[in-house]
Amino acid sequence: MTITKDLFDALLEWLDPDREKASERYKAIHAGLVRMFVSKGVSDAGHAADETMDRVMKRLPEIRASYVGDPAKYFHGVARNLILEDRRRKEVPTDCIPDLLTKEPEKSEMSECLAKCLKLLPTDKQEFILDYHLYQGRAKVEHHREMAGEFSISEGALRTRAHHLRVILEKCVDECISRHGKTKVAPDAIISSGGDRGSD
Repeated sequence: MTITKDLFDALLEWLDPDREKASERYKAIHAGLVRMFVSKGVSDAGHAADETMDRVMKRLPEIRASYVGDPAKYFHGVARNLILEDRRRKEVPTDCIPDLLTKEPEKSEMSECLAKCLKLLPTDKQEFILDYHLYQGRAKVEHHREMAGEFSISEGALRTRAHHLRVILEKCVDECISRHGKTKVAPDAIISSGGDRGSD
C-alpha cells in the first residue's frame, strides 16, 4: 500500500485532533523510535523509524476503531517487531551505542562500556530505563506520567526508580572505563540531556 496524504492525515488525527499537537506528537514519537533503534543496535535507526511510521499508517484503517490506549505504545510494538526482523537478518553489534544517555551517538570507550553495563541489567530494567529516556521536552513529561500509570506508582516513585538505575549504570560505566585505564566519567556526562537533575 502506498503512503498517501489521506493516510498521513488520518495518522495525525489519530495522534491528536489538534493538528499542531498531532505534529509535535508525531515528531516526538519518531525521535523516540530512533533512540530505541539505536539502543538496540539497528544500523540505520532513522530508516527503521520511518519504516515503523509507514507500517502503522498502513495498518491504521484496521486498528483505529478497536485500539485502546496511547498510540505511542502501538508504534513501540511495531518497532520491536522490526528489531526482531533486523536481528534475524544480521548479528547485532556488541558495541552499539544506546541513545539513553547521549545526544549524539558516537563510538567511544564510554559508549561501549555503557552498552555492556546495560546488558548486565535484567531485561525488564533495561527496557524500563530505555523507555524512561525515550522522549524529551513536553513529550517526556507526558510519557513519564503514562509510565507511572502503567506501573501503578506515583511519578515521584518512577523518578526514584529511574535514578537508582542510573546510579547503578554510572558506577558500572566508571568501573569499566577505569579497567581500561581511562579517566572516570563524571556522572553528568552520561546522564541524558533530556533528564532534569533532581526532578527525574
